[in-house]
Amino acid sequence: EIDEHAAEAGIVTRLEAFVDTIRGFARSAEKHERPRKDIYRRAFPPVIDTEKTCIIPRMAPHIERVGAILEGSGFRAVVLPEANERNLFYADKVTAGTECLPYRVTLGDFLRFCYEDGTDLKKVEAVMAGAYGPCRFGKYALEQIRILREVGIDLPIRTTISNNAYRDTEISPRFARLAWKGSVAIDYLQRLLWGTRPYERQPGLADGLFDHYLSRIVGRVRKKEGFDDVLRQAASDFRSIRDPELPRRPLVGINGEIFLRSNRFSNQDLVKECEKAGLEVVVSSMGEWMNYIFFRHVEDAIRDRKFLKALISYTITRVWEHDEHSVIKHFSDLVAVDEREASTRELLKCTSQWLSPKCGSEAVLSIGSGIEWMENPKFAGVISVMPHGCMPGGIVAAMSERFSALYHKPWINLTYDGFAESTNLTRINNFAEIIRFCSHERQDGS
Repeated sequence: EIDEHAAEAGIVTRLEAFVDTIRGFARSAEKHERPRKDIYRRAFPPVIDTEKTCIIPRMAPHIERVGAILEGSGFRAVVLPEANERNLFYADKVTAGTECLPYRVTLGDFLRFCYEDGTDLKKVEAVMAGAYGPCRFGKYALEQIRILREVGIDLPIRTTISNNAYRDTEISPRFARLAWKGSVAIDYLQRLLWGTRPYERQPGLADGLFDHYLSRIVGRVRKKEGFDDVLRQAASDFRSIRDPELPRRPLVGINGEIFLRSNRFSNQDLVKECEKAGLEVVVSSMGEWMNYIFFRHVEDAIRDRKFLKALISYTITRVWEHDEHSVIKHFSDLVAVDEREASTRELLKCTSQWLSPKCGSEAVLSIGSGIEWMENPKFAGVISVMPHGCMPGGIVAAMSERFSALYHKPWINLTYDGFAESTNLTRINNFAEIIRFCSHERQDGS
C-alpha cells in the first residue's frame, strides 16, 4: 500500500521484497501449463425493474440529473439525502473502517435508507456506478450486496460500467444527448457558484441562485426539454450579484478522486474551507471524467479491432463535443478562456511525459489537470484529494512534490478517511498563507 505518508526508501524496500517473493515462488512452485486466451472487457446491461423505485446515493448535485434521466426514461427514482455522520455510523458497524471512504459513505446511504426510511424494500432497487481497472470502485456494488445480505437486507443493486461509456443504461441516444448537456450545464453552474461566492454582494445569494437554477435544469431534463434560456438567465443573474470592487483572490485548482472531490460531507466541505482561507477555487468537473471514458471507449474499440464500434463511438463523441460547446458558450462572459477545462487529449498530453495515459485510473487526469493549472499563470496552486489508501491518489501524491518544485507553486495532497480531524484544515490554511506570501514576493519583484 502506498500513500502520502510513505517514505521513498520504505516503498523501494517493499517493492524489492515483493519481487524477491515472486522470484522465490517461481522457483519453488509446480508449473502448470494453461491454455492462452484473450480476455475481452464487457459490460452487462442493468435490468432495471420499472415496477420498482431506484434509489441513488447523492454524490454531488449532478445526481439530481441522474434521477431526472431515469424518471424521463420511464423509471421511478429517488435521490437519497446528503450524507452525514449517520452514514458512517451504520457503515462502520459492518466494515473494517479501512475501506475507501466513498465505499463506506455510499454503503451508509443504503443502510440509512433501509433502517430509517420505512419504505417496503420489496419495492426498491439501488443504483451504483462501476468501472473496470485498478480501482476498487468496480467492486463496490458486489461487496455492498454481500454486506447487506449478511445483515439481513435483500436490496438489489444495479450497476453500470464506465468502460462502456455508461451506454448500457438503456437510455435513448436523443435523451442521452440532453442528459449530457445537463451534466455540462451543472458543471458550469458550479463554476459560476465558485467564481461568484467569494465576491457576492450579500452572503448566501450565490448558493440560493445555484439551487434555483439547478432545480430548473433538472426539471427540463426530466421533461426532455431544452434549457438554453435557463443558462442565459443564470449567467446574467450571477453577474448581477458580484461585487466588482472586491479584490480578486488567489485561484487554485482542486482535483483527485471524483467522489471525494465532489461530495461535501466526505471532503468536509473543502471548497468552503478554502474560501474561508481567502482562496477562490475551481474543482475538476464531472464532464472531465465523462470525456475521458468516451475517449477510452474509442481507444478500446480500436485496440480490439472493433472498427465499426470505433467509428460509431468516435461519431457520438464528436456530436457530444459539439453539444458541450453549445452549453459553454452561455458562460463565456463569466468564465475566462484560460480558466476553462482542457480537453482529454490536452490533459493526457500533459500527463504522458510523467505517466502512461494508458494507466486507466484517475491519476492520469489529476496529473494532467494539475500540470495544466501549474502552467497557467492565473492559477496559484493545486490541491489533490484522495481517500486514505487510494492507489491512484497515492501515485499523484508521490509525484506532486516534483511538480511543485518544477513550477514553483505549492501542490498539496489531502487524505480523508471519514474520521474527525483538523490536520487537513491546518494544511489548507498553511497552503493559503504560502500562496499569499509568494504573491507578495512576486509583486515586490524579489
